[in-house]
Amino acid sequence: MNANIINLSFLAKNDNRYVYILDTNVLLHDPASIFRFDEHIVMIPVIALEEIDAKKNDPGIGYNARDISQKLEKLSSRISESGYVVIPNGKDGLLSFLTGYVSETFPRELDLNYKDNMMLSQVLGLRENFNTRRFIFVTKDRNLRIKCHAMGIQTEDYKHDKISEEYLSSFFQPTEEIILSSEEINEIFTTKDVKNWKISYRKKWRLRENQGVVLKDPNNELFGMGIRNGDTLQYFDYHSIKVLSTPPKVLDYNNYSFNYEQAICMFQALDESVKVQIIIGRAGTGKTHIAMAAAMEKVFKEKKYESIKLIKPIVTKSRLGEDVGFLPGSLRRKLIPKMRPFIEKLRQFSDDDLLFSDAGYQKLLDSGVIELINLADVRGADLSDAIVIFDEAQNANPFQMRTLGTRLGENTKLIVLGDPTQIDSIYLDKYSNALINLYLNSIKNPAPFLAQVCLIQMVRSHTSQWFEEVIHPSREQK
Repeated sequence: MNANIINLSFLAKNDNRYVYILDTNVLLHDPASIFRFDEHIVMIPVIALEEIDAKKNDPGIGYNARDISQKLEKLSSRISESGYVVIPNGKDGLLSFLTGYVSETFPRELDLNYKDNMMLSQVLGLRENFNTRRFIFVTKDRNLRIKCHAMGIQTEDYKHDKISEEYLSSFFQPTEEIILSSEEINEIFTTKDVKNWKISYRKKWRLRENQGVVLKDPNNELFGMGIRNGDTLQYFDYHSIKVLSTPPKVLDYNNYSFNYEQAICMFQALDESVKVQIIIGRAGTGKTHIAMAAAMEKVFKEKKYESIKLIKPIVTKSRLGEDVGFLPGSLRRKLIPKMRPFIEKLRQFSDDDLLFSDAGYQKLLDSGVIELINLADVRGADLSDAIVIFDEAQNANPFQMRTLGTRLGENTKLIVLGDPTQIDSIYLDKYSNALINLYLNSIKNPAPFLAQVCLIQMVRSHTSQWFEEVIHPSREQK
């Protein structure tokens, strides 16, 4: 039997605690994961610490690596001869580290020089030595979970920040409709100023703050649109809402007569009281178009903000997040290819609108009024008096979103965009990422300055719509 440096004899005690062995990717995904297993035992393979150390300078997940290292250092300093320390999670969970215990029956065809295989061998070794315990290997790596199943090792995905497939699908639903009585309609017309057309909010409608609805008359005909604003339901005209002179777009007239979701999205984007807007939608639904158009209208036409900040996670083959490479060239020059959707919209708007004809999109970038920001540099960025557009937020983790959010000033509007079904990072999935985390927390912890909307209609082109509806690749994620 291999030498086992840490005393794990406490595992032989007869109690009902499970033992959760955490893979490196769980610790990097959520540095607070060690506190989330209630009264049970959490074990960290020492081999995982080497992988964490190798990531501490990574521009994407380096913060998480350093954070988990700090937490583990404080706890590990209290480990006594008993081999464990009580986790301060209010449930008296236990934390220990795993060394040795390499299984003598581990499959010979699997190379133990590969760290994942070594961890699996250690889990088997623990089970062989403490057969009264229930050991569960927790990993976000799907292939590693398959190996566990093949070897009879109980395994789980890290589920703390996950949502169900059914709940995710429920985001993409048509806008709710409310039928108003004649008396309620008359209540709206109390002033000649359309901006002040509103009605007292009824609790029976069960709307979130800044949630949009379709308003119908007693004959079930379209009357207008409504947005909840505290104790009132504010009216706005579907046919009048526009951003940069562009109304809501309908591509598929066979199935849709209106694009209510885009109308709500435009209203929220132009609403000064909405400081954080979350736009969820699949590719081609108009997320970037509306966000960029609203930002340019607010900055260049209404002069409400001084600048536009454009941020997007950059996912490369080798790293997560914001690595833009070491080749010569300015940061902006490196970011432009990564920010292509922004640049194309900027070029389109500056060419179409006479207001920007003298400047041109390139001069707007050169002036600094529109700035491309690397996500790794957010901590040092000035985000005051600006509209900040954070695109593809599904490829960021919740901690990066928190870092960005804590840098927002009083006169700053944040528009967060993303498609939770298109994940490019191996450390994230469509159930646990910055976009979904922000969306769920904004619903659970409502505030007057938060707004959410889901776009459901494909509006890019008929060919894009065909690919969206017909081609469904089986894309597995690690």
